[in-house]
Amino acid sequence: MKTNPDELSYTVIINTSRRNVDRNLRALMNKMENDNTLLAETPAARFEKVLKIYRGVRPLLALLAALPLIPSTWRSALLMFTQALEALSGVSGQITAQFKAGRDL
Repeated sequence: MKTNPDELSYTVIINTSRRNVDRNLRALMNKMENDNTLLAETPAARFEKVLKIYRGVRPLLALLAALPLIPSTWRSALLMFTQALEALSGVSGQITAQFKAGRDL
């Protein structure tokens, strides 16, 4: 029997997020299996792949950042990392549209 209130809150946080995290991770794994990793990729394609992975693990990162079990400095770092990737996610179309291989050479 659980009597520690902190332990109960961890359990509630994990249980409420688990289905969403599992669903997103399974979908990500299915998408990544279908990608052909043998083809040479442009930097823009690599960037899109990173964003695809981020979108799949975003619920997991949010769960980890919300757990009081993890030290607050670690949670803050996770939050800053997810905010940075979220900002990049919002401008991904602009970056890939503007990219031209060898333009700066």
